Formats: sequence, C-alpha cells, structure tokens
Amino acid sequence: MAPKSQKNLTFSVLLDYYGPVLTEKQRAILTEYYDQDLSLAEIAENYGITRQGVRDAIKHGEATLTEMEQNLGYAEKDAAQRADLARLEQLVMEIRCCNTGLFTPVPQITRDTDEILAILKRLNT
Repeated sequence: MAPKSQKNLTFSVLLDYYGPVLTEKQRAILTEYYDQDLSLAEIAENYGITRQGVRDAIKHGEATLTEMEQNLGYAEKDAAQRADLARLEQLVMEIRCCNTGLFTPVPQITRDTDEILAILKRLNT
C-alpha cells in the first residue's frame, strides 16, 4: 500500500481531473480528507454523520476516481506529457550547449533552439 502522503497526492490529482463526476458531498468529503488533511472524526462532525459514513463516502469516491482514471487515463497521460516536455527541454539545452562549444556556432541551430524553447514554454503554461 502506498504511503499516506503519496496516496494523498494521487487522489488529490484525481480529484482535480474527475471531481465533477462525484456527488457534491463526496467531492467535499474527499477534498477535506485529501487536500485539507482533516481526520475522519473532523469530517464526520462537519457533516453530522458517523466516522464510518465518512469512511464509506471516501471509499466510494476513491473507487469512482480510480475507475475513471483506469477508463480515461487523463492524469497519467498528462504526467507523461509533462515528463516528455521536460525531457525535450533538456535535449534542446544540450544541443545549445554543444553548438556554443563549437569554434563557430551555427546560427540556425541557435535560432531553432530558441524557437523550440519558446514553444515548450508556451506548452508548459
């Protein structure tokens, strides 16, 4: 089982992607549990329900979020895309470094890498 901090991050991310498919109450409970780090007792008090009721809502919400990610994979695709963009930026910087190390840097490489970096910056925002 994943450590609690990693689990919190995972479900917090899934809440960002798929939270609207949950009921308003489930979304609020999961937000309090994962994003605000409230205890079951604190959440139960906020909603006037039992701790077991809170736990059930969390489990049902987790199952829904997990199922949505398994079916659609948006969070995983986004993470992979961000990693790819970071790698592309690293490669461009290596090309620029190699080009500037030449006795006579190639101006076209400098212009092209500048453009690529500008595109990557736009994609990352």
